[in-house]
Amino acid sequence: MSTNVGPFPMKKAPDADLADFAERVNTLLAPYGSIAKASKALGIPASTLSRLRRGINEPTSESLLSLAKALNVSMEYLVGLSDEPIPSSPSLSGQAGDVSAFTRVPRLDVRAAAGGGAVNHATSVETYLAFPRWMLERLAPSGSKLTFLRALGDSMEPTIIDGALMLVIENVGDMRLPQRAPKRRHVWEAVDIYVFLLDGETRVKRLRNAAQGAVLIISDNPAYDLEVLLKEDLNRLAICGRVIWWDNRL
Repeated sequence: MSTNVGPFPMKKAPDADLADFAERVNTLLAPYGSIAKASKALGIPASTLSRLRRGINEPTSESLLSLAKALNVSMEYLVGLSDEPIPSSPSLSGQAGDVSAFTRVPRLDVRAAAGGGAVNHATSVETYLAFPRWMLERLAPSGSKLTFLRALGDSMEPTIIDGALMLVIENVGDMRLPQRAPKRRHVWEAVDIYVFLLDGETRVKRLRNAAQGAVLIISDNPAYDLEVLLKEDLNRLAICGRVIWWDNRL
């Protein structure tokens, strides 16, 4: 697909999925003639529309929902799950095609340290957040136990920034760690970022299996050194769950 449609010249998006998303947005906005006119007609800030059509960042679930409603198309079309730019039929059962179907997910009073580690003393439910059900169906098996946490620190930047909201699928039994970076099926997928306890500290990092039963603790920020947890020290590690989605702007 071309990355230039209508009156909105676009920079090439850094990811094929984002490029496709940006092109679809650009095509839908083209009839308005300008970002300013589209913003006024749709009731969406021009700055938001500009970022979405250029494919600079992964869109938030809120911006996807707002855009789908304003343009009268399904979110599945926007993210490339469907090639038909038509609105989804209402569904009282909350099927994937229903953009109004949400699941309430608890947000815990926990900060997972994306840094050197931070002790968390409270694990109560702070509030509940609504999350699109169709996205959950892509991200996690049905019936999974999910929670929201906040990241604390900069060791996972630029992937996950300080204060980012993370959606975590809680650990059910043992989680098999990969030996190398797994291939992502799409831009929206996290594959090897885990929330875990190490010596009682709640942390978020990439975890990998290594030789002789060791586990590598990897930061995305190059300012942080690689950590190696030897096999005999694995009793200090408890995996809480895997990060399956995050938003750096919430």
